[in-house]
Amino acid sequence: MERRIDDRSKISVYRSAMLRWGGYEALCLIRNISPGGLMGKLHTSLPPGEPVTVEIRSGNAISGRIAWSADGMIGVQFDDRIDVLEVLHAPVHGEPGLTQRMPRLRIACPVSLVAEGMRVSVTLVDVSQGGVKVEADFLREGDAVTVGVHGLDPRRGVVRWAHDGRAGIGFLVAIPFDALAKWALDRQAELAAADA
Repeated sequence: MERRIDDRSKISVYRSAMLRWGGYEALCLIRNISPGGLMGKLHTSLPPGEPVTVEIRSGNAISGRIAWSADGMIGVQFDDRIDVLEVLHAPVHGEPGLTQRMPRLRIACPVSLVAEGMRVSVTLVDVSQGGVKVEADFLREGDAVTVGVHGLDPRRGVVRWAHDGRAGIGFLVAIPFDALAKWALDRQAELAAADA
């Protein structure tokens, strides 16, 4: 039987997504979603009408505009109606090229790595609640490391992959949503101020 969501139906969810606007990237915690839009938690306010894109599934950006913003919550009206169930459906495990991941924030900044008793400064490529990608050519798959990012608590992790001068590190304990969401906005504001 085909499952359908009509225009008025909202599905309650508790899922993080990436929200992008005006050169910024932020984590948004979706609370409910319908074919026409969503409501979510965001650690900043945006003016009504601000164009945004929402990435709920890896590589699938949905364009829209801010409908309202108040008390740490936002409403986004999508430019085009979506199939909610298809957007929320995670790819089937094993489908080539369709790995579902936590939203990744691309914020380049220096981070410290402690590996085998040595502390080294490397460059962050991106960060999610579950891990980081860094520029480092000395790490090997399986290495145990501690990642230090200014403004976040140090996180222990394991190198999941390493090639072409980069490495992916999975955290043993995920960064809480609110901590990473606030850090990302603060860090991007610092970078913007430094460039001004």
